[in-house]
Amino acid sequence: MAVDTDVIALGTALDIRIENNEGTTEIIHAVAADTGGSIRGKRIDVLMATEAEAIEFGRRDVQVRIIKR
Repeated sequence: MAVDTDVIALGTALDIRIENNEGTTEIIHAVAADTGGSIRGKRIDVLMATEAEAIEFGRRDVQVRIIKR
């Protein structure tokens, strides 16, 4: 996951809570491991397994919970 290091430090473990299109909730466990070119402020970039998955996921609001800094 790419983050703005002014907001979330690299190496931070996070849970990302996502509302799916079907109305169910999914939790993705992630680690802040990159800074990304245009990730600023309270934005994150989640790595997906395929380009098709990334396109289907698109941009959306999520809830982030810090597990361990």
